[in-house]
Amino acid sequence: MEISITQVAQGIFKVGPLKGGHMAPATSPYLVIGSKQAAVIEPGEDGQVPGLMEAIKLCGVDLGRVAYVIPTHIHFHHIQGVPLLLKELPKAKFVVHPLAAPHVIEPTRLIQSTIEAWGDKCYGPFSAITQNRVVAAEDGQVFDLGRNELEIVYTPGHAPHHISILDRFTRAVWPGDLPSYGDPGHPRMGHDIRPPLFDLEKYLKSVQRLRDLKPSVFLTFHDWGVDFSPEETLTWNEELHNALARICREGMKQKASFKEILRRAEEWQSAREAMPVGESGLAGGLFGLIAFLHRQDPSLEMPAGATPLMR
Repeated sequence: MEISITQVAQGIFKVGPLKGGHMAPATSPYLVIGSKQAAVIEPGEDGQVPGLMEAIKLCGVDLGRVAYVIPTHIHFHHIQGVPLLLKELPKAKFVVHPLAAPHVIEPTRLIQSTIEAWGDKCYGPFSAITQNRVVAAEDGQVFDLGRNELEIVYTPGHAPHHISILDRFTRAVWPGDLPSYGDPGHPRMGHDIRPPLFDLEKYLKSVQRLRDLKPSVFLTFHDWGVDFSPEETLTWNEELHNALARICREGMKQKASFKEILRRAEEWQSAREAMPVGESGLAGGLFGLIAFLHRQDPSLEMPAGATPLMR
């Protein structure tokens, strides 16, 4: 198996992109190799495990040195392969936010919510992870690998249990699915705001918290790879989400259908990014934002046809 391994900062290696096998297209786990220990960031789906294990071998890392596996959150395309991966890494602990820990130890609710958001054909098997392999990491907790120190930064909004990860040595940040990105020279795709517990107010506060970290780069899980303009990305995301909230709120006041609100949002995004309507990446992704606005103001009724499975 030929694996692409790219050093993106001192001690930090991007693996792939690797095919996930289920919900996600090809995405990239990261391997952080400190002077004492190593960690896997954003492990992904079970289809990525063979490639990730090959990368660990090619980097000359003894399996016993891999001390942590850390996703930014527990949506399945970020963690579905973890039970298989932990079988290969005998000493690794699975690091998640305390809100997420119970749902990987007893995953019935996690599996059900995944089916509700994505459908029952879009996820792979996921086994419970034993409690002794799970670390519930608080905001500010640091995992010292020797030289590279990984700090947990609580950044809710996309999901209540979402974290970002700061490497204190290089100032590189894994922001997970908090921001949306765009390839240099290409239109930026709209953020998938499908999760029903999306919270706009917390999201915008988390965007500011990422800005305050003064990151050198964003290391993204998806196929955009390394984002060398974090400040531009965060500013664009603020503009996008505030505009989408305005469009959704106005549509809900007018009792417009979900399809109509989505059309208006796509037209705004397409005009902003000079792309055809329908290619903005917003299809199905506004449900969480609409649900948030309804929770904020119950007089704004959920639009007809509103569902996270909308495509």
